[in-house]
Amino acid sequence: MYFAINSASEFPVYQQIVDQIKREIALGRLSCTDKIPTVRELAAQLIINPNTIAKAYRILEQQGIVVTRVGSGTFVSEAGSSLSQDARKTLVCGKLELAAVEAATLRISKTTVSEWFETILGKFMFREA
Repeated sequence: MYFAINSASEFPVYQQIVDQIKREIALGRLSCTDKIPTVRELAAQLIINPNTIAKAYRILEQQGIVVTRVGSGTFVSEAGSSLSQDARKTLVCGKLELAAVEAATLRISKTTVSEWFETILGKFMFREA
């Protein structure tokens, strides 16, 4: 698994890691029970402070995306299964709102944004929640 950090991004490094792990799960590249790199391994790969990786993993664990087993490592859980429908809605709608604000700022039509969104949705595997 390869992670890339964009130092010019508006998002902090820990959030970039969280988003990349979620994306790998959504694309099916990581599935339930897959082990993700240890904090030390990923910190060495990205040449960043291990505390940054630990923070990202804590966030993912709080969201029910990963589970840490002492002595064994961190693994993908049943992605989102422990999240309530309201929590899922809050997470996704927050991101959608950011995209909507960006589209409105750039004066992109609702129809065009909807078409682009449908195209993006087509890249991912979905199952009924």
